[in-house]
Amino acid sequence: MSGAWSRPPPGSGARAVLGEEVGYAAEVPGRPPPLVALAVAVGGALAVACLGDPRAHATAFVAVVVAWGAVVATLAPDAPGPARVVLAALLVRLPLLVVAPTLSDDVWRYVWEGQVWRAGENPFVLAPDAPALAHLRDTVWANVNHRQVPSIYPPFAQLLFLVLAGGGVLAWRLVSAACDVGTAWVLARARPRAGWLWALLPLPALESAVSGHLEGIGVLFLVLAIVTPEARGRGAWAWMGAMVKLLPGVLLVLERPRAWLGWALLTLLVALPLVRAEGFETYRASWAFNGSLFPLAELGLGTWTRPLLQALGLAVVAGVLLRSRDPARVALWTTGAFVLLSPTVHPWYVLWPLAAALLNGSRAWVVLAVTVPASYIVLSTYDPATSAWTEWATTRIVVYAPFYGALIAEGWGRLVRAGPATAR
Repeated sequence: MSGAWSRPPPGSGARAVLGEEVGYAAEVPGRPPPLVALAVAVGGALAVACLGDPRAHATAFVAVVVAWGAVVATLAPDAPGPARVVLAALLVRLPLLVVAPTLSDDVWRYVWEGQVWRAGENPFVLAPDAPALAHLRDTVWANVNHRQVPSIYPPFAQLLFLVLAGGGVLAWRLVSAACDVGTAWVLARARPRAGWLWALLPLPALESAVSGHLEGIGVLFLVLAIVTPEARGRGAWAWMGAMVKLLPGVLLVLERPRAWLGWALLTLLVALPLVRAEGFETYRASWAFNGSLFPLAELGLGTWTRPLLQALGLAVVAGVLLRSRDPARVALWTTGAFVLLSPTVHPWYVLWPLAAALLNGSRAWVVLAVTVPASYIVLSTYDPATSAWTEWATTRIVVYAPFYGALIAEGWGRLVRAGPATAR
């Protein structure tokens, strides 16, 4: 992976430093200039801003966002340099800061848990509904969902909760969006069109600038861990990412045994005084939304579905670790297995495999990034009194059928093409 920060030489055409450009990245004559795609993306962001509250206009919101993503992904223009990618990412995200953060209530949980730490209590031990925290209840608490469940977020995320608690929801949205712009820059340095797509696609912009998700921060650490050579601190980025959301931790296994055992020891020292298993177990055993393979598997496997798919996921991760030392490939297979096998697939989960796929040159995950916001249509059925909604099977078809079609086509193309780009 040495040299991952260098730009491809002039005239290199369809080849870049992380392997042969394929799919989204191939040189295609006659593509419109970058400003056309930028105009579409900014126009999409302005349209979302004009809608106001996405929850109140869920159908129109989904239509605008899916159309925005489809046009940007289809144009696939020539990519400008990293500085212009950063400018484009900022232009797309700034209008979204005025949008009501009602796509998800996770950011309210972040602010609440920060307030709990500031009060000298432990959100891993005390759920938001705990009587001991009754004196802290305010408008932030009122917007927290699953108030009976303690925290499930790793230690570095908890530190961020504490630091940003005073800034409220807006502080989280700004920090998440800023880190997301950083992801576009890192991707553009490694693979120009990857950064360009990240800057213009709606999914990264919405999940950071509107919802303020931890993925805005965690995915930046994941990408830095992928493009940074081992000798220059890949493990540090991977560990920091794992302390925000656990997935980047898989890259620590690529380190030398002494190194990853050291990271494991450090994790135990940091996490054990804080973490309790109750929140993690509730998430693992009972939550489900917008699953890909899970609903179909559950029809035949019943209560065995979760443990069997979890075992399959571990087998996939073990298999790729045994076969490959390429961090981009390991990250794609790990995060992809997580998304495809999980019973819960919120749209922001797709950011993990999307970032790794862009570095691998895979277009199929770009397709899923375009279609997965369609799952937000459930907000049209949302009942604020019960925090419940109704899922439709047709929504899953809209979300996943184009992706699996693209994945099959991409896999077939790699089989018949000499020297497949990611078989390294």
